[in-house]
Amino acid sequence: MKRKGLIALLAAVLVTMSMAFVSADESDFKLVNSYPKDGQTNTSIENVGVKLRFNRELAGEKAQKNNAKCVKIVDPNGKEIPIKVMSSKADKGLLLVLGDSNNKKFKVENNAKYKLVISENLMDDQGDRLGKETTLSFTTFNQRLNMMINMGMMFLIFGGITVMTIRNANQQQEKKNKKDEKEEVAFNPYHEAKRTGKTVEEVIAENKKKEEKAAKKAKRKNKNGEAEYVKDYQLKLSEILPNVYSVSAPRPISTAGGKYISSHGPTAKAAKAAKKFGNRNQR
Repeated sequence: MKRKGLIALLAAVLVTMSMAFVSADESDFKLVNSYPKDGQTNTSIENVGVKLRFNRELAGEKAQKNNAKCVKIVDPNGKEIPIKVMSSKADKGLLLVLGDSNNKKFKVENNAKYKLVISENLMDDQGDRLGKETTLSFTTFNQRLNMMINMGMMFLIFGGITVMTIRNANQQQEKKNKKDEKEEVAFNPYHEAKRTGKTVEEVIAENKKKEEKAAKKAKRKNKNGEAEYVKDYQLKLSEILPNVYSVSAPRPISTAGGKYISSHGPTAKAAKAAKKFGNRNQR
């Protein structure tokens, strides 16, 4: 009985010790997750940055000052790009590493692999260090490929619309042609006379009148259409030649209320005679 109690006691001690080790391990300062994730592709080019989540707060003034030097983003050539490191007291454990687009040296390449390097000296508010260097990688968006795909999709859409438009137009034309063919059935005076109860001569005379009326109507329509066409497309020299202007036709002075004496006609002759008579009297 004593032996069983001793075994139970030892088991309880071992369980307690193991739980203590586990809790101690879980409380170590470490990175929990990130966005974008390690190895992620097609990340934004305009807003380059990484969102890091740690299990401890690191928004203190001392931690912020230290951590600003413990994070960097390097391009495929190993060159650092300008960044900003920010943390939040409201969102505990959050650390933002953003590309500084206001810096003139900031430049992000298309479809390129970048690395985020976190130093082992990264510190939380309690002064504990991360203890090991952590590296995350991400690849920027392939903008050229995406543009080519979008252009291809656009051409396909417009091509499909064009094909459907032509197809619908052809179908409408076919329907119209069939309708015209039905209307152009040969006139049979005997069938028409039988249908209407009129004589053949009367039917022929009526049909002749209809044809003459339709011909006049078509002729008038064509004439009006031609006149409108000439009116619409009549060339004007003022539109095609420089320094040439259109002016209205000359009008007689009488339209403005003026009067003038012509050199010909009875009025002019009377004026000459009066002038001649006046000269004689002066003599």
